[in-house]
Amino acid sequence: MDYTILTIMDQDMLKKIAKKSSETDIEYYHSKMNDKIFTFLNPIKFPERIAPLLMAGSVSDGAIVQVNSIDRTLGEIILGLDSLNVNNVLFLVPQENVDSFKPLIKNTNLQNSKIAEPTVENIISFLNDLKRENIPQGEGYIVVDQSFSVKGVGTVALGFVKEGRIQKHMECRVYPSPKMSEIKSIQVQDVDVEYADVGTRVGVALRGVNPDDVPRGSILASHERFSTSVSFRMKVRKHPIIKDNLVINSKVTLYMDFGRYSSTISDVAGDKILFDFENDVTITNDVYVISHQDRPPRVYGSGIVIR
Repeated sequence: MDYTILTIMDQDMLKKIAKKSSETDIEYYHSKMNDKIFTFLNPIKFPERIAPLLMAGSVSDGAIVQVNSIDRTLGEIILGLDSLNVNNVLFLVPQENVDSFKPLIKNTNLQNSKIAEPTVENIISFLNDLKRENIPQGEGYIVVDQSFSVKGVGTVALGFVKEGRIQKHMECRVYPSPKMSEIKSIQVQDVDVEYADVGTRVGVALRGVNPDDVPRGSILASHERFSTSVSFRMKVRKHPIIKDNLVINSKVTLYMDFGRYSSTISDVAGDKILFDFENDVTITNDVYVISHQDRPPRVYGSGIVIR
C-alpha cells in the first residue's frame, strides 16, 4: 500500500526515516516500512510562498507537522490542512507547549489529530498505524507535478495516482486541454510495472505529447472522466477565523491537485459563489482551496463545485 504524506519538519529528522529523491519547490523523500511505501512531500518554499504547502497537501493522505513555535506560519498550516480536509495528521509538539497548542485545532477537521513528542519513534508509530479506508475500485487518474523529455523514451510525467488504478496502454486526456495521449509505460520506484494503484507516486511515459503539453497540475484521465469550464459555482466554506467576505470582483487563487488557478468573483449568493477563470479549469469532486495572496492569513477557506 502506498501513501503520500505532507511533512513540515526538520530535515535532519526527516532524513532519519526517508531518503531524498528530488527537489523543486517541494522536496520528495521515499521510504518503505513493512508493506507500506511512503512518499513524503516537504514544501521547502513555504512560508515564503503558500503554493507549495497547498499543492503538496492537495495530494496527501496525511501530514506530519513539527511545531517549533506558535506563530502565523503555524496558523496558515492549520488553515491549509483544515481547508484541504487532511484528516490523518500527527503534530509533533514538545510537552510544555501542548496546552497552548490544543486550542488552535479546536473546532477544526484537525481536532482529533494525534499529538506527540517530536521523536522518530513517534513518527514511525504514526506511519505504521495508517490505514486506507474504502479503497476506490475501477479506473484511476494521475495528478501531474512534473514533466520532462527523456532521450530514447520521450515525454515522461511524474505524479500521483488518485481514485483507483492506472494501467499500461491506458488512453487518457491531458486535462484541462483537449489533447489525448497513451501511457506507454509505468515506473514505480524506478521499477517497470504494468499498473499502479491509488496513492502511488508514478512516472509514466506518454505517447503523442510534449512536456509543454503536460504542465504541473495536469490530470491524466479517461476522455469522459471530467469536464472543464472557464467558470463554475462553488459552495464555499469560509474558515471561522476569517473576518472578510468574498465580494464581486474579488481576486483569489484556487488550488486543486497541484493546479493553481487565478480567478475573479463574478457573483455571490450567500455561500454559493461564482468563480471566473482566464482559461479552462478541470472540474473534479475534490476540494478547491481558496487563497487571497495579498494579506495574511493567505488561506480563506475551500469549496466544492456545485453540479
